[in-house]
Amino acid sequence: MIQASAMTVRSGVIALSRPNHPLRLAGIFAASLAFFAIVATAAVAVIYIVQDQRGQRISQVAGASVEPKQSDLHLPDGLIAMHVVQNADEFEQLAGFKPFVAKELPDGTVHDASLAVSFPDDNGMRTARVGYSPRDGYAVDGITGPMIVINELKGKPGDSIDSELKRITSGDGRALAATLACGDLVLDVQLYFGPKPAPDEPFITPYMTDTAQKFLDGLRKQCR
Repeated sequence: MIQASAMTVRSGVIALSRPNHPLRLAGIFAASLAFFAIVATAAVAVIYIVQDQRGQRISQVAGASVEPKQSDLHLPDGLIAMHVVQNADEFEQLAGFKPFVAKELPDGTVHDASLAVSFPDDNGMRTARVGYSPRDGYAVDGITGPMIVINELKGKPGDSIDSELKRITSGDGRALAATLACGDLVLDVQLYFGPKPAPDEPFITPYMTDTAQKFLDGLRKQCR
């Protein structure tokens, strides 16, 4: 098990932790509800390297003549496998849609995007993610980041999705998230700050909320 950021790993195939807050996506269109709730909200950057086969095709990496499904890979509980892709064309070929890339990012985030698309589930469905690493050495009032993950899936959110910013309450990290519609995509937006708070510190500070809200407002404008 390797502790690392999802945005910095460049191996051919990775497995990411499954989400720990699936109820936040209740009401997303019925055909993909279960898959998106399990996969598209993956919350942290715990990465299990399945294979380090840079440059090989997926069928070679997986040791199969055809691309395997998630259930074929027999990963430890709580992990899902994703292809790390190098460009938008690879992303679109796997995901079936172009990556939604943020035009504006917080000052504490590196602008180079990392792209990944999941292996299909048993229904042939995939989710995709666009990630941004935190900027080294950047901090405001002792708060670093954010690291940003945008999980993307074709479809329309249900009425229960209000697109409002909320704290990811599971775990002890500092994380905020929101789900919103963007054209024919649903975006699950997650921002992770550091370091872990001391016992007498709040999980979420005004700087974190302001930074996350400004980023979310920019995405809404971009999606119009």
